[in-house]
Amino acid sequence: MRVVIVGGGIAAVYMANALLQKVPQCEVLIISNESYRPYDRIHLCSLVDGSATVDDIALELDERVRVELEQKIVSIDPASKRIFSEHASFAYDKLIIATGSKPRELFDTSGFDNATTFRSARDSFRIAEQIEGKNVVLVGSGPIGLELLDTLSGMEAPKSITLLSRSKSLYSNALTPTAVELITKTFELDKRVKVLFNDEIVDKTVANDHITQVETRRATIDDPYVIFGVGISPNIDFARDTLVCERGIVVDAQMQSSLKDIYAVGEAAQLRDGYSTGHVKECTREADAAIAHIVGEEAEGFHREVSMDALKVGAFLLVDVTSPLYDPKDSSNEEIVIASKAANRIDQYIINNEKLVRFIGINSNIDLLALKRLIEKDEAVDAAFFYGNRLESGKGKLVCSCTGSHVNELVEIIQTNAVSSFAELKPFSEAGRVCGRCKKEVAELIAATEVDPVEAARMRAEREAEAQAEKLEKVRRRIAKFNTLHPHNMLSETNLEEAMNAFDISEEYNRWVSMVTATMRLHPDYEEAVGAGVKALNKIPIIWLELADCSGNSEAFIKSATPEIDELILNYISLDYHELLMAPSGDASESSLDEVIKNDAGNYILLVEGAIPLGLDGKFLRIGPKGETGLALLRRVAANASAVIAVGSCAFDGGVVAAAPNPTGAVGVSEALGRDDIINLPQCPVNPVNIVGTLLHYLMFEEFPELDEKRRPKWAYSYRIHDNCERRGHYDAGEFVKEWGDEGAKKGWCLFEMGCKGPYADLNCSVVRFNEGTNWPVGVGHGCFACGEGKIAFDKYANNRPLEEKKDDK
Repeated sequence: MRVVIVGGGIAAVYMANALLQKVPQCEVLIISNESYRPYDRIHLCSLVDGSATVDDIALELDERVRVELEQKIVSIDPASKRIFSEHASFAYDKLIIATGSKPRELFDTSGFDNATTFRSARDSFRIAEQIEGKNVVLVGSGPIGLELLDTLSGMEAPKSITLLSRSKSLYSNALTPTAVELITKTFELDKRVKVLFNDEIVDKTVANDHITQVETRRATIDDPYVIFGVGISPNIDFARDTLVCERGIVVDAQMQSSLKDIYAVGEAAQLRDGYSTGHVKECTREADAAIAHIVGEEAEGFHREVSMDALKVGAFLLVDVTSPLYDPKDSSNEEIVIASKAANRIDQYIINNEKLVRFIGINSNIDLLALKRLIEKDEAVDAAFFYGNRLESGKGKLVCSCTGSHVNELVEIIQTNAVSSFAELKPFSEAGRVCGRCKKEVAELIAATEVDPVEAARMRAEREAEAQAEKLEKVRRRIAKFNTLHPHNMLSETNLEEAMNAFDISEEYNRWVSMVTATMRLHPDYEEAVGAGVKALNKIPIIWLELADCSGNSEAFIKSATPEIDELILNYISLDYHELLMAPSGDASESSLDEVIKNDAGNYILLVEGAIPLGLDGKFLRIGPKGETGLALLRRVAANASAVIAVGSCAFDGGVVAAAPNPTGAVGVSEALGRDDIINLPQCPVNPVNIVGTLLHYLMFEEFPELDEKRRPKWAYSYRIHDNCERRGHYDAGEFVKEWGDEGAKKGWCLFEMGCKGPYADLNCSVVRFNEGTNWPVGVGHGCFACGEGKIAFDKYANNRPLEEKKDDK
């Protein structure tokens, strides 16, 4: 099943991660109009003041999720089940619309260099770069405007900051005048800040796309920088011609739209009763309802619950607990306000028919979970109850409104479980993890809480042991699952054991398993599981395609210093299709390939060796009895693969085949398929251990290992050749080979001046080596040419000369 999610925010990422947990074999694609991978909009203010980068606020996304950026969807074609951007189209089985909202503006800001909205990372960076010395005019007094006002007042850049509110209120019209006054005075302690009520921009003076002056009902502001934070509306223009829409896309309780294969969640969705959510927790509940329906689970669907929210700005904390039955326009609403000037505390209760329907507190320490339960009971309450419970509940200040976690509760959890980091808190509390707004505060609380170091170390070791045991057990169950799913494969564990005994290499095999375990950076406790994993490798259907290449990777895989082990492992891996090694040929080989694609769709792994020529529409490479181009073959086989691995430098980005001038237009697998989810193993040739290790990791953990920015497994590609070279000591001592065969060469001196590119290459050749660790190129006297770095190795590095330093143009 191919699920396409349109949107790049919290709802989209939560949906993608949750789907893959339910259906691991599902193909998930996120399409975003952003230039950055999905990030948390709640933390946009940290981009404005420079306290964080986009990477810092990035959302955790399962690596199996493919992401397409800068793709603005413009239409949906339900007949062909495709969506279209301005320059691409995407097929789907199920479509999820999680596009959130777009900001409102009182005039079009796109034509001005000193006016913007505040909704994206781009907006945040623009504000940070352009407000120096400006008179900032912030339009909008809701949560977005107040949070940005708090951020700007903490920066030196603005000359002044004017907040315009079109009404007499801040945050919400329900807030009492006393609360509004308290908030206003808090902000206006900064002499640069002025809050103007019942005010708005009525005119502006423009010169050369620059606003030189704005006029409001109450003020005239020169040299302004205008920021709109006045509100949002669902970002669904592309769907209005296809789906039933009102303010948002109309959905049922399962978040299903008017078309059965299209769902909407978050701010883009509108329930049939007119309700649209703006809270992160409710967005995730909507996503859960949609996922349950997609995978066929019985569930009651989404229903509204009591919401809790918090706004932490400046010197005050505003908390809000609201019933789904609350109607701000209901004339029968009554208010009870309990205020303390000494504590700057205001507790505002809104009652309807003697039942609590909303609570808004400023600097309040009341137990919000107790209030939530009170609202849920929907029972009449005595007003005296609120006065009796006006003081601190004993739980301390609210830290996380999403989970209702208070300071004292978290401190007890931290001390009881000897928690020393935010990551260690996860098994005990979700505080700071739902919307992420309070993550920093939770982390600071952990750092400030005293924990017995001895007890912390003991409990940490205990937790790590339990986690490792659980992980090992999961690996064992996964291996057993593969053995159960594919009992028809001819080789069995018994066959392998008998073969090893016949070759008398059982001890050597065990050493090989230990070496692979260490190379994969796994704890020695995993050796047994690695051995079991090797014995189950023949249960994974694998297709190995050879395209424009020299067969070097295949040759390296089947020839080494210990052919008995490698031959056994090769035979044991289920290479259902490999042109070089398989027995059938011609039409029979094509039939074998078609059978795997059909019978194991979504389960087989595709290994690709060689570059893909794109010149002459791919005609530089034809394969098989029908003369299929390499590009067509790759696309056909990759379509139903559970994963695609590019084996060798040529498959990575074209390698030597694509070296200048590249007459065939050769490219790597990722570029040929237009995908960024390819696992890359660049090397010339690839060390067999790196192939087996990557497959083992997938078999054992149901995921591929952690990847670097080039999508290479970090366990194999985070070693710099130079740092682990046996000739490094000679480099440090300034002892270099000057000519081939000179005295330095005979003494094993450094090959850097003979063109060795070890300092520029990240690979494990010098650690794992080839032929069961016998040797490697530098060890036999040939410099490294950084083959794991891709095409650059052949265009720039593959020579017997050191790189020339770039000269200063001056």
